[in-house]
Order: sequence, then structure tokens, then C-alpha cells
Amino acid sequence: MAEIVPTVETELAHAADKLQSFYQHLPRLLLQLLLAGVVIVLGVLLLRLVRKLLKKRMMRETNLTVRQEKQRDTLLSLLSSVAGYLMYFFIALVVLGIFGVDLTNILAVAGIGSVAIGFGAQTLVKDIISGMFIWLEGNINVGDIVTVAGQTGQVEDITLRTTLLRGTDGSLYAIPNGDIRTVICRSHGTHVAQVNVTVAHGQDIARVTEILQDECRLIQKDLKLETEPQVLCSIANDARCLTLRVEAPCDADESWMLERTLRTRMFDRMRREDIKP
Repeated sequence: MAEIVPTVETELAHAADKLQSFYQHLPRLLLQLLLAGVVIVLGVLLLRLVRKLLKKRMMRETNLTVRQEKQRDTLLSLLSSVAGYLMYFFIALVVLGIFGVDLTNILAVAGIGSVAIGFGAQTLVKDIISGMFIWLEGNINVGDIVTVAGQTGQVEDITLRTTLLRGTDGSLYAIPNGDIRTVICRSHGTHVAQVNVTVAHGQDIARVTEILQDECRLIQKDLKLETEPQVLCSIANDARCLTLRVEAPCDADESWMLERTLRTRMFDRMRREDIKP
């Protein structure tokens, strides 16, 4: 029992020494936290300023075509992404320096483990390189309607690592650039809205085609389309029905809305004309 008492007293003494040491270093720790907070806030504000200046500088260019505007927005997105990565890296170095971390030792450890880090970062490097090629080749630009990696939507942002797509239902897809293999772009050139219409066998196909074409003329007038939609007869046939197709040239941004309108108007006209689908 006599041996336990000195042990307890020793532990209490150690705890008191640690507490006293903590109180002694507390002002320095608080100062370091304050400086780190100031650096982070200033870094974030500086990053916002840099991005605002970049946007202001690039928006000065006027009289651009739609394609050139999309390429400008894509370049702005990439430059903003690069500025963000560089600023956050700089902030991390300064904060570590404030807390007394020896950056030389960190760099030495990074050099020793560079091979392992390289293997672990293969995917990241692949995404960054793919992002650079996406911008250089210009196959995808901000604002384009595309299908990539099995997802379809409008390109909202292209960074060094990911491409952001906004789906038709509002979902936001973040697709790593390294996963982009095949690109289906609906925004290059004139897009064609297509709607298939089925007509049961045993009906006068010439009459059906004439009725649907008349509805196409009404649609052109109502929507003020530059080109009248056309009815293509007999694109498919099976034991139950014949398939017709209605096509209308349009901009990519308007294709889905126009297809919905064509589909609704065609089937409504068929119902009024007692045409069996």
C-alpha cells in the first residue's frame, strides 16, 4: 500500500506539470490559431478576387459566336480551377509554417515516398491530363448538351479533375475526366428533334401522313419555327403497326422541349382524327 501512494503522487505531479506547460504555451497557440485563421480568410478572399478579375477580363471580349462564348466559359472554368488548387496549396504551406512544421522534412519525406504517392495518385493525374486534353481539343465546352460516361445533360463546369453535368431532372453529375472515353455532343451544328409515331395496320397511310404534315405546319406557325417539321413515312414496320417519324431542325437547347411538343400535338391530332396508334 505504501508503494502505491508515491505512484499516485508522481502521476499527479506529471499532470500538474503538463497543465502548467499548456497554460504557458496557450498564448502562443492562440496567436498561431489567429494567424492561421487570418491567412485562410485572406487566401479565400484573394482567390475570389483573382477569379472575379479573370471573369471580368475574359468577359471584355464581345462580338463572339455562340461556340466562341462556350470556349471562353470553358477556359474560364479551367483557369478558376487551377487558381483554386494553387491558392489552397499555398495556404496549406503557410499555415503549416505558422505552427512550426519543418517544410524541408515534409519535402524530404515526400521525395522518399514519391514512388508510392505516384502509384496512389495515378487516377488523379489521369483525370488532370484528360481535363487538359478536353479543353485543348474543344470536344466539350461549358453549355454544351452532351452524353458522357452514360449520363446526358448540360455541361455546367469543367475543372482539371471533373466535368459537371446538369441532367434533365436537375441532378448534378460529377464525372471524373479520366472516365470520359466517348463523347456524344448535341450542340455541334444543327440538332434534329425526332419523334416516332405508330399507326396500326389497315389504315390509309397516305391520309395519315397528310394529316400529320398539316399538324406540322400548324406547329411551325404556333412556335414560329424557321423550318417546317417533316413527316418521314415508314421507318419501321412490324406485325402490329407502321412507324412514322417526325423531324424538326432546332438548337440543342430546344430539342427536348420541341420533342415533347411534337409528341403531344401528334397524338392529340391522331385522337381527334380517329387514327388508331
